[in-house]
Amino acid sequence: MIVTEKSKESTWMFMKPFTWQMWVATGAMLIYTMLVVWYLEREPNPEFHGNWRSQISTALMFTFSSLFFAHREKIYSDLSRVVMVSWLFLVLILNSSYTASLSSMLTVQRLRPNVTDMEYLKKHNMKIGCDGDSFVRTYLEKVKEFKPENIINISGEDHYACAFKNNSIAAAFLELPYEKVYISEHCTGYSASVPTVKFGGLGFMFQKGSPVARDVSKAILQLLELGELKKLEDKWLNHPGACSNKSTSESTESLRLGSFWVLYVISGATSTICFLLYTIQLKYSQTSQDEVQEQRNDNSGAQSPWKKVVIIVKQIYSRKYAPQTTIQNQAMAP
Repeated sequence: MIVTEKSKESTWMFMKPFTWQMWVATGAMLIYTMLVVWYLEREPNPEFHGNWRSQISTALMFTFSSLFFAHREKIYSDLSRVVMVSWLFLVLILNSSYTASLSSMLTVQRLRPNVTDMEYLKKHNMKIGCDGDSFVRTYLEKVKEFKPENIINISGEDHYACAFKNNSIAAAFLELPYEKVYISEHCTGYSASVPTVKFGGLGFMFQKGSPVARDVSKAILQLLELGELKKLEDKWLNHPGACSNKSTSESTESLRLGSFWVLYVISGATSTICFLLYTIQLKYSQTSQDEVQEQRNDNSGAQSPWKKVVIIVKQIYSRKYAPQTTIQNQAMAP
């Protein structure tokens, strides 16, 4: 079955280079890296200060701009630098792969057949063409149950192209050798769609009891075993040229997560390790400050009784000698 092809275009072509698993994993890693960077930079970096909304927006903008290597915020924490190195390495690989895959998809012509099976033709009462002098028409009517009024007889091979151009037929049914010849000569805009129904093929007729029949059959089997029939088919039916380089619609596939999962694991593990190290460091620093404060409180509590004793002694001494000093001063006065 020969059908026409049309260009496979989509407004969401920019999403095709990655599978949906890749997009989900990239988005999840972006959010996780944003949270880790915010956690590491929220105290030492003044640009991450402010209310919660300001902090989250700054962290999101910082991480998202890193996808294009356009981040301007300064990094203060060494652990944040380690996180950003692993993240930027992942971003570099993803950017290069995305650009290469999208360029290939836009450069290579992507075509798909207008009709994929016979049931579609029968369901929509579409016209089909075939050689009226061959057994194909009878086969389509009796076996495939096509309506006779939907079958158009095409007298010659050159007339099929005209019938396709003026939309007289939606598909053409030819014997396999003629189909290969037609596709090799009209490869642009046409494709041989499945299913392909195989019959007994061409045969030779000899007089009954002729010894030539056995010799011919033996020679054909030898040619088949040696691969000579395949070479003859490629030489006479599959002509080299523009059709040999024809690309199918599945020539460029979307990049899958299985090819990049190691990079995601490295970036995620690096962020997690830095997150844990900073948490341990923060906890240890808080504990040290608490111990120092407790030690100061203990020292102040231990010295307070002595200070009280000194204050009491000073008060007693000042009360004891204060009156004598006053009387002496009055006696000396004129």
